[in-house]
Amino acid sequence: MAAAHNILDTLLFYTQVLLFLLSITVASLAGILSYPLLRLIRRKPTTNWAGARALHFLSKHLLAIAVSIEGAENLAWAKETPCILVANHQNLLDTVWLAAMFPRKTVIVANSFIAQLPLLGWFMRLGGNLFVTQGDKNSIKSLFEGSLEYLERERTSIMMFPEGKRNPSETGTLLEFKKGAFYLAYCTHAPIIPVAVQCTSPLYSWAHGRFKRHCTIRIRVLPPINTETLTEEEIPKLVASTRSSIQKASQELTSQLG
Repeated sequence: MAAAHNILDTLLFYTQVLLFLLSITVASLAGILSYPLLRLIRRKPTTNWAGARALHFLSKHLLAIAVSIEGAENLAWAKETPCILVANHQNLLDTVWLAAMFPRKTVIVANSFIAQLPLLGWFMRLGGNLFVTQGDKNSIKSLFEGSLEYLERERTSIMMFPEGKRNPSETGTLLEFKKGAFYLAYCTHAPIIPVAVQCTSPLYSWAHGRFKRHCTIRIRVLPPINTETLTEEEIPKLVASTRSSIQKASQELTSQLG
């Protein structure tokens, strides 16, 4: 019986993985197909939103994963003025909750290897997203210049993950934040919108063959941080306080799982 149960769990896990890949594929195609029209009306970053809406629908109905958003009213800032959204970064479920809350005129900062992927990479490049290779000074410089262009000239918000890489912690403890997003805020005076996500390891873990259905990812959008008077000397304090507020909110959301 135990062996049969393990086989069933494995089959369910890989079925969910395949459904996830199907969702990403279809959502990417939806974004790609929307691109010509959105490009024509000068709304290229909205390509991301179009793909996100498709993925949100598919995640809900194919993956049976819902997303609960607290503080959604704080996202309204990103509609009125370009903002820098910062969130904790865990695993592939990040794409699921991102799809649910992604503001209409926003680009995301992602690892350069994603740009090389078929369909998803094509979709993300068409959407004008920014890519960076960790440790590559030229790549980091290009990222900074591109970010300035979006915030100051294109009036477009940017989604960033200050942990710098995926952090599949089983406890939800955050890595130390890198200061890039905060230095960018200092240079542009763009508001920072912190986004806290529950620890999603109980819902998904490749190592443990776990990918739950009929579950909810809980996120909390915290109040925007005004950076108009931010000085360079205050950046380390802002980095620490933002990390602390996201960590606290993430732990509170995780505790709601019981």
